[in-house]
Amino acid sequence: MKELWYRAPAETFTEALPVGSGRLGAMVYGQTQKEKISLNEDTLWSGYPKAENARGTYEGVQEAENLVREGKIKEAEKTIWRKCLSGWSAAYQPAGNLWIDFSHVGEVSHYRRSLDLEHAVVFTEFQSNGFSYRREVFCSYPDQVLAIRCFSNNPAASAEVSLELSHPYHLCDNKDTLLYQAIAPVYSAPSYFECEKPVVYDPFYENRALSYAVAVKPILFGGSFEMQKGRLIIHSSNFLLLVTVNTNFERFDQFPQNSNVDPEALCLSQAEHAAGLFYEELRERHIRDYSELFSRVSLSLCGEDRDWLPTDERLRAYSDNPSDNGLPVLVFDYGRYLMIACSRPGTQAANLQGIWNEEMRAPWSSNYTLNINTQMNYWPAEACGLPECHEPLFAFIEELAQNGAETAKRLYHCRGWCSHHNSDLWRLSEPVGGDNPTEDSTGWAYWSMSGAWLVRHLWQHYEYTQDAVFLKNHWETIKGAALFLLDRLQEKDGKWITSASTSPENRYILNGNVCCLSENCAIDIAITIDLFTICRKAAVILHEDGEWIHQIDQRLSHLKAFTVGSEGQLLEWDREYDETDIHHRHISPLYGLYPGESITADTPSLYQAAEQLMRRRGNEATGWGIAWKINVWARLQNGKEAKECLEKAMRPVAVKEFNYAEGGGLYSNLLDAHPPFQIDGNFGITAGICEMLLQNTASGIKLIPALPPDWHSGSVRGLRAKEGKTVDFSWKDGKITEYTIR
Repeated sequence: MKELWYRAPAETFTEALPVGSGRLGAMVYGQTQKEKISLNEDTLWSGYPKAENARGTYEGVQEAENLVREGKIKEAEKTIWRKCLSGWSAAYQPAGNLWIDFSHVGEVSHYRRSLDLEHAVVFTEFQSNGFSYRREVFCSYPDQVLAIRCFSNNPAASAEVSLELSHPYHLCDNKDTLLYQAIAPVYSAPSYFECEKPVVYDPFYENRALSYAVAVKPILFGGSFEMQKGRLIIHSSNFLLLVTVNTNFERFDQFPQNSNVDPEALCLSQAEHAAGLFYEELRERHIRDYSELFSRVSLSLCGEDRDWLPTDERLRAYSDNPSDNGLPVLVFDYGRYLMIACSRPGTQAANLQGIWNEEMRAPWSSNYTLNINTQMNYWPAEACGLPECHEPLFAFIEELAQNGAETAKRLYHCRGWCSHHNSDLWRLSEPVGGDNPTEDSTGWAYWSMSGAWLVRHLWQHYEYTQDAVFLKNHWETIKGAALFLLDRLQEKDGKWITSASTSPENRYILNGNVCCLSENCAIDIAITIDLFTICRKAAVILHEDGEWIHQIDQRLSHLKAFTVGSEGQLLEWDREYDETDIHHRHISPLYGLYPGESITADTPSLYQAAEQLMRRRGNEATGWGIAWKINVWARLQNGKEAKECLEKAMRPVAVKEFNYAEGGGLYSNLLDAHPPFQIDGNFGITAGICEMLLQNTASGIKLIPALPPDWHSGSVRGLRAKEGKTVDFSWKDGKITEYTIR
């Protein structure tokens, strides 16, 4: 059975178990006497459209670029900080906690809680005072409710249900449903930014930000219940709670106070609909919907499988002895589970924490970080046969492009569209960080290549599905990203470069100063090659033509090339500098190797330079950083190094409190530790295992290209490849024994 299981309740968020319907999310703690279930809804964010007015100016950009050309790098960085950056992104918010206080529960024995990955149900089971207790929790995508079924054979059992909301709230009058309305903050500062008022609310009935509602409807199988001052008092040992959460979010560019959405009515409608189904039918509808997606892929590795150990103990044991081949399979499956749970058609794209966040000021605002993290969230979507789960990102890109067109025109005087380092529910496209008290923001905020990177996902979906209608529908967005780069490239010594360029979040030493700007960098080269190549291919497929496409050919033929350093390594910037951190977590110069395709075994000198850079960087990093390295080593067809990174990515992280300490791994609930929790590492690991087992190359599908020695035998069913192909295969002693391509 594919499951996570434990012998004790969760005490912290990083021990609790996630469930989700794409839109609605919950973390289940499995407490015995007073159960805690934290609640999230994917449109519950701070702010409103363009709450942080654009502050950057074209004149500031021009001034900074001139300073870079003159070699005055620090002056350029300060200019960008003063004249080109806007305010912070909005922040993803928690809805609150549901508490279920059970009476007649004393000392507990035979405790077990688990997450069944094949059916997406969390179970809590135990015995107390001679009676048995059992709970089932799942989040239904078909019926848009969180279902909590509680059962005991203790006839005297009862429970008290209450809500603890995270934001200002009012209790609504309702006879048979616990119903609250609340408001989100108009402003929420990042957790790392110190200010006098980090979270700000409008008056309740003059709110410019989102409002939301939470409803809890009880269904009793015997017994009775009553309402008492915002609490449900349930006199029954067998009952079901139907929980719904909704906001009045309508569109990314629609102000909440003008919304036509009534979150209270929507909550009640969803709860009433679910209440009209038999519990068995509600459960079966959920399982049938989820299982159709999850069952598409199956991975098996021969060797030891310690599924008899509780997951937390199993994770610790793997750290000492990584011979448990069943654990990487479990982590692979968990990544697929999380994707189905947090990204479904019609929902928001998965943010830094998917949909699961308990913090009022979450790490990095739990926003969309577009210099790797949001993209990594979707790396496994196509290969794992979950193209539907990719759809929310496509919608995000299209909406971001609308705001990004304004940013491109105003800030850069360019055609097309662009976006920068951060975004949010309101599709922020401006460079953020202008509120920072130092010019440090420049190194991570002033990077306008994220839109071009995101376009790769549109093209990748076409490559896997061969859906020309999809490609046509997104052609203008692909074209717009290319037009922006055409206008942003500048000619120097007969070569096209990106001026005032940064390599995300990394820095170098120049004349004793820590600097981030340069006249070109490797990731810009790789993304430019990637996007222009995609445009040329898409134009042929769609029979598109135009002068701008011919300009692409000219730019590509005269683009400043990758450069190689004194130790044979691929260089990150326009020349060889001393790096401030040779082991930096971002491996941006290797974009061309993965996820891009401009550096391959068919470009041997660059391929070798990429490998040399990887060896200089080493295999340590934060959680998502290690996951990226799994994929890079797989592309380098080095299964040994890929497995070493996988083992590091699966190290147990035991810190329970909110912590930013270095050293990635997995928490006991297998969520990725950056630290703290970021979900991108989970998806990066799943993608990395796919890449170790199957790669798409110029010459066709390559099976087990980066197989670790201790994965000598195994089988896969259902992995996807480009051109609409599905692949099943088995191998023994490191050699393919049979395969089928459908």
